[in-house]
Amino acid sequence: MTILSTDHRDAMKREKGIVLDKDRHGNLRCYYRRAGLPKIRLREPYGSDAFYDELACARLGQPYVKADTRPKPMAETAGKGTYAWLVREYLRRNKSLLAKSTLEQKRRVLDGIGDETCLSKSGQRLAEMAFAGLRSSHIATLRDQKIEAPEAANHRVKALSALFKWAVEEKLASANPAETVKKIETASTGHHPLTEAEMQAYLDTHGPGTKARLAFLIFRYTSLRVSDVSKLGRQHLYWTTDQDADGNEIRIQRFAIRPKKTARKSGTVVDMIVLPPLAEAIAALPADGGHLALLINDHGKPYSEKGLGQRMRKWFDEAGLTHCSSHGIRKANAVTAAENGATAAQLLSMFGWTQLRQAEGYTRSAERKRLADEGAPRLLSRPKKVGQPRP
Repeated sequence: MTILSTDHRDAMKREKGIVLDKDRHGNLRCYYRRAGLPKIRLREPYGSDAFYDELACARLGQPYVKADTRPKPMAETAGKGTYAWLVREYLRRNKSLLAKSTLEQKRRVLDGIGDETCLSKSGQRLAEMAFAGLRSSHIATLRDQKIEAPEAANHRVKALSALFKWAVEEKLASANPAETVKKIETASTGHHPLTEAEMQAYLDTHGPGTKARLAFLIFRYTSLRVSDVSKLGRQHLYWTTDQDADGNEIRIQRFAIRPKKTARKSGTVVDMIVLPPLAEAIAALPADGGHLALLINDHGKPYSEKGLGQRMRKWFDEAGLTHCSSHGIRKANAVTAAENGATAAQLLSMFGWTQLRQAEGYTRSAERKRLADEGAPRLLSRPKKVGQPRP
C-alpha cells in the first residue's frame, strides 16, 4: 500500500494528477486521476523510485509491472568495461564507505538505468554496453525516460554523476558525461523549515514533561537527524571545565556523536555544548530502567530510527502541523544560525556536513536577505536637499 504518513504529504498534493481519498475505514489512499478517466490506485511508497515508475505508467496509460518481476540486471556476469561492470565495481569498492541504506538506494537507481534500452537500436540493455561510449546527450536521454516523474529523473542524473566522478578519480573513465547535464526543474523545495510560530504551536500542544516535548528540544538544540536523535543518550554526554569572565572555574556539559549518515565515509563527529533549554530537560529526566538513550518509547525501550520518525509524524499532526517534519527543525536551525552570523565553517561543525557547499547555501541566502534589507530603504523617495541662500 502507499505510505502516506510521511513528511511529504503536501508535496504529494502538488504532484499533477495526484489525489488523496479516504477509504471506508478512514485511511488515506493515493490515486492518479485524469479528467474523464477512472482513478488509478498508486500502491508504491511515496518518494521511492518504484512510486515514480508507477506514476509514470499511470500517466502514460500503461500497466505497471513491479520491479521484482522485471529482468534482473547482469552486474554479476557482465564483462569488464560494460556499464554493469562499472556499477558493480563502484558499489563493491564503496561498500565500507556508504551506509547500507544509501548503498541500496544507489543500487536500485543504477540498476534501473542499466535496464534501459533507449540507447540501442537493437534493444540492447545499457547494462551490457560499454560505459566508455556514454556522452552527455546519452545521459540526458536516460534522464528523459523518467520525464513524467521529474524527481526520479533527477535522481538518475545525480546517481550517474556520482558514479562517473568516482570512475574518473579511479582512472576508469576519462570524463564525467553527467557533469553538464541539467536537472529538471521541480516544484518541490524539500523539507519545509519550521517557522517560530510553528515551533510555538508544537510546544503549546505538547507540554513540559512529555516525550513529544523532549524530542522537540533534542531536535531543536542539537540539530541532529532522526537517525542520530533516536540513539542519542547519556553515553554521548560529558563535562568539561572553563573559566568565566571573573576567572572562576565553571563546568560545561557537552555532547559528542558521530552522525550515522557520514559515519563510514568521513567519520565526522558533532561535538557541541548542551544549550540551556535542553540541559534543563535532560536534568529532569528520571533513570529509565538502565537505558542510556534519552528518548524511551511506550514499551520501555529506545526508539528505532523508523519508530521515532513515525512518532514525530504523529506529534506534528496532533499539533495541526501536517506539513512539518523533524528534518524541518534542522533546516530551520541552519537558516537561523546563518542569519545570526554563523560562518560556513561553523555550520559544517554544527550540522556534521562534509561538503562546504551545503553550508554555503545557507550563508549565501542569509547574506542576500541582509543585503536586501539594507537596500530596501533605497526604494523610498529621498527628499531633495534645499540649499541655504548665500549671505
